Amino acid sequence: MPRRLAVTGANGFIGRNVVAAARAAGWEVSGIVRSAGGAAEVERVAGTAVVIPALDADALTPAFAGAAAVVHLAQIGAEDAATCESANVEGTRRVAAAAALAGVPRIAFFSGLGVAHYGMARRTTNRYFLSKLLAEAALFRSGLAVDVFRPSYVVGPGDALVSALLREMASGVVERPGDGRYRMQPVAVSDAAAAILAAAGGGATGADPPHRVYDLVGPEPIAFDAFVARLAARARAHGLPADYSILAVPVAEADRQAKSGGYRGLQPDELDCMLCDEVSDPAPLVGLLRRPLIALDAALDAALVRNSH
Repeated sequence: MPRRLAVTGANGFIGRNVVAAARAAGWEVSGIVRSAGGAAEVERVAGTAVVIPALDADALTPAFAGAAAVVHLAQIGAEDAATCESANVEGTRRVAAAAALAGVPRIAFFSGLGVAHYGMARRTTNRYFLSKLLAEAALFRSGLAVDVFRPSYVVGPGDALVSALLREMASGVVERPGDGRYRMQPVAVSDAAAAILAAAGGGATGADPPHRVYDLVGPEPIAFDAFVARLAARARAHGLPADYSILAVPVAEADRQAKSGGYRGLQPDELDCMLCDEVSDPAPLVGLLRRPLIALDAALDAALVRNSH
């Protein structure tokens, strides 16, 4: 009998890729979404859509029944403190409660790379990272086996970062807060999906603890300016417009705009994620996958395929 996976937020960028990878690996997948539009996205990648408008334990429990693991991706990246608390913390508690009631043994959760440095650096000490920290703690206390993935930027076809930078390159100007030396460590979305499936499928050994935390990072830390230049080089190779100049904006001005409604569409916590300069050792992720990670240029090429046709 095929293994079954339940995925909340299954219509999002990460969710769609997890559903598609799981189906390709022979899993049955229940994709939990809030709307008919989200259901259509899940069905497009061969998952079985389950529409549940809110993260309610009573509604989620039957949707989780029979699953080997729950992948919890239905979270928010930026709104007010009350909304972060409600969605990322209380929502996670309700998902864990439903998983326990349904007899699901394991849950995978997407957190944030800056969580480990909460209280240690300005850009990782905000309501977003706090909500992720509290959600992790709630899961660790749930009685379930937990796999936490703390991502840097995840890149692939349709991801927000590459798409936004390509639009700016096409306009001829890429706007950059600060000096561009803050680092990131992009990981290919196919590696992210594969890591989730490896964990959900019992990738642990008997010596592993029931709770495991992985920094979901690619093989190469890179400064933001260098990342933009690498993306431009790959974009030109795909025949896309990528001749641009950099418009530097002082960080204080970017912060002011973010607090006043959005800096290039980024709310304050999202701008913090860009500027937080968080990188990590990819070795534990390599160990989980039991293979090398996809190189940055290859990950960018995959992200560019949709835009070059």
